[in-house]
Amino acid sequence: MIRAAIAAVLFAAMLAFGFGIYEGAGLLRAGHREVHRPTDVTAISLPGTMYLVQGGGIYRFRNGKFTEIKSADGWMQPAAAPNGQLVAVRKHGNYSDLYLLSSSGATASQITHDASSTVEANHWVFYPSYSADGQTLFYDFDPKDLFGSYRVDLAIFGTQMSSNRTVKWTQPNDYTGGDVGPVPLRDGALLYTKYSIDASLQVRAQLWIQRRAGSPGLALTAPEMGCGQAAVSPDGKLIAMVCTRGSNQTSELDVATFDAANLVLGAPTTLVSGRVLSAPAFSPDGKSIAFLAPDSPGASFQLWTVGTQGPGSIREITSDLAFDSTSAPVWVVA
Repeated sequence: MIRAAIAAVLFAAMLAFGFGIYEGAGLLRAGHREVHRPTDVTAISLPGTMYLVQGGGIYRFRNGKFTEIKSADGWMQPAAAPNGQLVAVRKHGNYSDLYLLSSSGATASQITHDASSTVEANHWVFYPSYSADGQTLFYDFDPKDLFGSYRVDLAIFGTQMSSNRTVKWTQPNDYTGGDVGPVPLRDGALLYTKYSIDASLQVRAQLWIQRRAGSPGLALTAPEMGCGQAAVSPDGKLIAMVCTRGSNQTSELDVATFDAANLVLGAPTTLVSGRVLSAPAFSPDGKSIAFLAPDSPGASFQLWTVGTQGPGSIREITSDLAFDSTSAPVWVVA
């Protein structure tokens, strides 16, 4: 027993030492840069209004200044809702819910109720997105595996706001994490990221599209490109995406023309490469794309923009903030 106790203490010490080294290396990579609250700084002014997430709080960015509209309390993944409102996720320890918010952050209503007194009956909901007409709310939801409630493969659901009728749109591949990031198109089709596992047990991401709920759909990108996190321009003619092309270290921001009638994606043009980046979002006029990326290895995610015409227009908008890389900027006119 004494030997076992000594071994346990040594093992704990090894873990603590390893964690300390990892954290120290991270600080060195990031150059000990202090992270500020968005409300403490100003940044390059951008046209329109943008909503971003830092540390579980939602901030409105307008005229180069940040305003906190939701304090740090598990908020993430806001999206534009009808009438200038927002829909956002509030994440708790073992479940999450969707809320409808005003543009100033006031809670208008709670849309989902996923908490349960039984842990296995809790649910996760993520990536909300309204249809162009505002009549359907799409989102990711874990429908649960009856034979293994521990497994979470997210599927995309759509709820008609007038009737509260909910339809399951996608059937995810098992053990991949599921289908994520629904982007409703003007003609009623749904664009999203689908994951699969190939023969060498590598997880592959593809842009996928479905005309209607429950249909098999089809891939717009090849699995070896590793593309996901789609954003569609306001006129529906361009798709921005994050592609890894097999790399575990860097990714690139690509843009391609899109023929919605024939479901054809043009050859992609790389706008940003050699970075760890995420969460693209088009400007209201469709001429620029916002995205999140560190400005040095190990640093936190900052806000950047790039023009849709080429990489020469890359701009770093913030330099000492730490935005949530899973929450895409919401860029609207007002």
